[in-house]
Amino acid sequence: MLREGFLNLERMIQDLSHKTAIPAHQIFALWNKSPARSSNTVNHWNAYSSYFKDNLKNELARLGGKAPEMHGTPSTTVRCNCYELFKAEFPDKWQRILELHEQSAMLLGNPQTVAMRGQEFQKFGTKISGL
Repeated sequence: MLREGFLNLERMIQDLSHKTAIPAHQIFALWNKSPARSSNTVNHWNAYSSYFKDNLKNELARLGGKAPEMHGTPSTTVRCNCYELFKAEFPDKWQRILELHEQSAMLLGNPQTVAMRGQEFQKFGTKISGL
């Protein structure tokens, strides 16, 4: 019974992929991140690690005078301290910021047509303006 259900789901995803010209893996990833899903699949520490890497200078600035001199990759302790300061600065929005950053990285990472990127950018812009 489950096997048949999984095959039906796979067919639906492939059909949606064909109709929208969005790769099946991207449809699946977007579905997993949709608000309709009851489980939160985002590991916020991992999402922050990506955010930290992409915004290294700004995140280290949170430490002020306590920022260590950088000679390579920041330590886990430094990253953890920055993470706590990030959460304190955005107490009501930090999770959403990290989720949107993760989604933007996913959208930018997949090859798409210009029209598809424009459509996804419009949807993403609407979400960002909701912050």
